[in-house]
Amino acid sequence: MTTPRVDVNFSDPAVIADPFPVYEEIRAAGRVVWNGAVNAWMVPGYDDCVDVLSDTKGERFGTVGARYPEVTFWFDAPNMIIADPPDHRRLRHGLASYFTPASIAKWESRVREVVDRLLTPLAEGRENFDLIRDFTRIPIVIVAEMLGVPEERHDDFLRWSNAVTGNVAYGNERPEIRRVMDEAVADLNEYLTEEMERHRRDNLDDLLTVMMNQPDWSEAEIRSSTVNLLLAGYDTTAKLMAASLEALEEHPAERRLLVEEPALIPNAIEEVLRWAGVAQAVARVVKQDADLAGTALKDGDIVYVMIVAGDRDPARWPGPERFDVRRELKPNLGFGVGPHVCIGAPLARLETKVALEALLRIAPEYHLRDVDYGSSFFVRGAEKGVIDRSPAFA
Repeated sequence: MTTPRVDVNFSDPAVIADPFPVYEEIRAAGRVVWNGAVNAWMVPGYDDCVDVLSDTKGERFGTVGARYPEVTFWFDAPNMIIADPPDHRRLRHGLASYFTPASIAKWESRVREVVDRLLTPLAEGRENFDLIRDFTRIPIVIVAEMLGVPEERHDDFLRWSNAVTGNVAYGNERPEIRRVMDEAVADLNEYLTEEMERHRRDNLDDLLTVMMNQPDWSEAEIRSSTVNLLLAGYDTTAKLMAASLEALEEHPAERRLLVEEPALIPNAIEEVLRWAGVAQAVARVVKQDADLAGTALKDGDIVYVMIVAGDRDPARWPGPERFDVRRELKPNLGFGVGPHVCIGAPLARLETKVALEALLRIAPEYHLRDVDYGSSFFVRGAEKGVIDRSPAFA
């Protein structure tokens, strides 16, 4: 029997710009498809994606960073997203109480303050706004404040996050890109070491102190976990915000609906996660010979769970290519499922909701221009762009 195969170069600018036709090509090929370009399997169906991601004991599938730490080289120690049990439970448990919906709800007033401050120039009539520096800066301010990072270092956090997350290729980074990432990680870790010393000296009350007080975490695990919170807390949320603006501009009737009925914005965010996503794929490693959808997988094989392909599976969603903010709500893969479901999902949803409410109130007919997706497929989203207050050709 011939193995289904579709060779996809995840660094191809055309794939990054428009990955959705490729997802349908993979889906048409089979449930488990070999990608010779990266020597790994791809899984495009929703149920199969859930099967891989929901291995709660890590018996069949594990995090690729736990098996091959060199492919997640930007972390110098385990953290909850690259650790398998029992380390995963230990590292996640130390943060769980800080990210419950009830705990995150306490941040809503501060999120609204930050959004109002950052959008003030637009509210006062400025005609254009930088998509990244001005609008999607919101989550960097919040995650930095959570960690007790002073405001003068926010731009550094933004730069370090962009350098790492904007170039992730799971070990397939080009040498010049690897150098940029290594330099950013070195600078970030040096800063975090200094910040931890300041926290010890001043006994600050924040999330970094919570991590530093975990009795069974090493110093390297504290730094690694902080890097993880920075990358996930800023970059993925910023790209979700940008993806929301793009999806709504592309579908003006849906945008008008949200302007008229802001209560639909949480539904719209779920539809953006399903329809466009941010994390396009996550890598898992086969921990022992296993069968997946009739395909024999070998110990050590890499499996790419194709998140957005799964979220466009017609077996789960009728007309999955249609963007519909009133679509029936079902769990999607946007923030993952299973033991590694994104711990910061409630915060990302809150920040995106508040930001969209404000922007649609201030500039309901905004227009985006000069949007650039950069070079990241795995964490895909706008890395440059401008928001014009008025529609194109107004």
